Amino acid sequence: MENKVLNANLEAIKRYDKNLADEILRINNIKSTFELIQNQNSEYNILYNSIPLHSLEGAKLEAQKVVDKIEELDNKNAIRVIYGLGLGYLADEFISKTSGTVIIYEPDTELLRAVFEILEFSENLLKNNVFITNNKEKLLKIIDIISDKETKITVSFLNSYFNLYKNDIYTLAGFIERKRGEKQANTNTINKIAPLATLNTLQNLEKITKTPLVSSLKDLYKGSCALIASAGPSLKDNIETIKKYRDNFILFAVGPAMKLLESNNIKPDFLCVVEALDTSAQINDIDLSDINLIFEPYSNSYLWDLKVKNKFLFFSKDNFLNDFLADNLGINISGNKTVGTVSYCVLSSAKIMGFEKIILCGQDLAFKNGECYAKGSVYEDLECVFNPELNKYEIRAKDYEQYKKKLLAKKYLDGKYADYFAKNYIKRLNSTIYSVIGQNGKMLPTQACYAIFIKYFEEFAKNNPNLDLINSSTGGAQINGFKNLALEQVMLETDKVQKVQIPCQIPQYDQSKIIKIKQKMIKVYTKLQEKTAPLENLQNEIIKEFSRRKTVNKNIEKHERKIILELNEIIEKYYTLPYVLFLCASYTNRYFDNLKKINSEQDAKKYTKLQNANLRLLIALNKRVSEAKNFLLNE
Repeated sequence: MENKVLNANLEAIKRYDKNLADEILRINNIKSTFELIQNQNSEYNILYNSIPLHSLEGAKLEAQKVVDKIEELDNKNAIRVIYGLGLGYLADEFISKTSGTVIIYEPDTELLRAVFEILEFSENLLKNNVFITNNKEKLLKIIDIISDKETKITVSFLNSYFNLYKNDIYTLAGFIERKRGEKQANTNTINKIAPLATLNTLQNLEKITKTPLVSSLKDLYKGSCALIASAGPSLKDNIETIKKYRDNFILFAVGPAMKLLESNNIKPDFLCVVEALDTSAQINDIDLSDINLIFEPYSNSYLWDLKVKNKFLFFSKDNFLNDFLADNLGINISGNKTVGTVSYCVLSSAKIMGFEKIILCGQDLAFKNGECYAKGSVYEDLECVFNPELNKYEIRAKDYEQYKKKLLAKKYLDGKYADYFAKNYIKRLNSTIYSVIGQNGKMLPTQACYAIFIKYFEEFAKNNPNLDLINSSTGGAQINGFKNLALEQVMLETDKVQKVQIPCQIPQYDQSKIIKIKQKMIKVYTKLQEKTAPLENLQNEIIKEFSRRKTVNKNIEKHERKIILELNEIIEKYYTLPYVLFLCASYTNRYFDNLKKINSEQDAKKYTKLQNANLRLLIALNKRVSEAKNFLLNE
């Protein structure tokens, strides 16, 4: 016999997830037991394997108490994840009170079948801001599609579900936090780093084509031991052991660790720097003449002027113009990753060079005992402390002036934006405070990006079971797949490494093809200049017109339409080209984000401020296009 309630619910789900609707419909034999009862308030409750999913005293009141704890219910740019459907009381409460998106995650598909046969829920499921799923990956995909870097995400549940699925709830919350961190990191990369990374690549294109690749060192140290020195707090704990057994490994260092190593007269064999920004403060006044440098094509231009022993390029996949260049130069970079952390670049480089044993030092990926970075490193003045007023951990500078001096390159230190950069760096760190499991099994404060990095390191271990991977970053985050061993213990079982002559082989590329590529890019940038140059005047007219009339009139709307038309044409016609996308998307993204706010803004001062912000974006867009073209012309 046809069940109209079930059909209506499944039809509502089909609008965005036909597979889930079909999966629910296919269930014939339910193994769990479900029983419908009434509580003392005559509210219906459901017993799941004899466990009541809602309060026996009051199901609606229970749901109200959960929702009342949530802040900013009127925030339209918020996602409310509900772990568990039950009979829908909690979902109903959220849907009726929140302005944002509601996503119901129910892990038991049999429960969905049993409930949807009796609960008329289709009216809720037909709403554009309501979704239901039984799959974590689909949940994360929905979040990825509809969220941006400012989206607030909460996870709520009833006591019954917490008792049934405690560990899974923690796991899901962790997945969501990492997804949010990835989303924010990706947005920040596009908005803040991509234009500079693109310009760095274009400015040094000729040098890039004349520099040896890390891949040319393949299996150079086959069977040997590598030690990677990162700037976590545990690096200082291992300094004396590193000095004692210096001949037992090839030493790789990242930029922030160089000051500490230098102060202890430890010279690495390889220095790895992967930064589009100027991070020269990390290595100021250090003699690098006997050190090999590994860096990315998009790294800051100051690296090309460093006096080092040899320079080697690491083309990481899926980063800025690397894939575009690799395709045109005929380089295979399919296995190359950096995943946002320089330490992973070192790890990948060590694998290419054939090291059998790879040891991590200072790769804490967590803040233990209040320390963010090793004493003596460039960021040593930062600490992570618990703020009882805010009831959370926060990062601050113990000595702000010393921190600022070490953070910024000399040329920026006395500039008017020095405090902005220094304070904004701390603000950015505090925006992503997170917790991970430490090597001792206890939770440690960290950043969301570090939690992401842990997963990437664990993936590396899983994909390379033949390597002897050791984590001597004592007391830091747990990295599954790496053995937690004290460095002294590892060194007692490690022989001295044989020094080898490092070849410096310049790759051979088709120069005629490179010239054609540059000519094509110059033509594209010339066309872009023609489109971006007039936008500043149009935006200025908008600001002047509003200043005179104090209202949005037809002239303002006409100028705005012209700007939107030009920007949309750039996006549709040229964003398939990576050297345009990564250069321009930052400015067009932020322009349209501001435009949404402008169209709903009633306050004249705020309206003008947003329009001025868009003026600066359009000026910067045209400037970046001109710079890119000029770099290519002057190559």
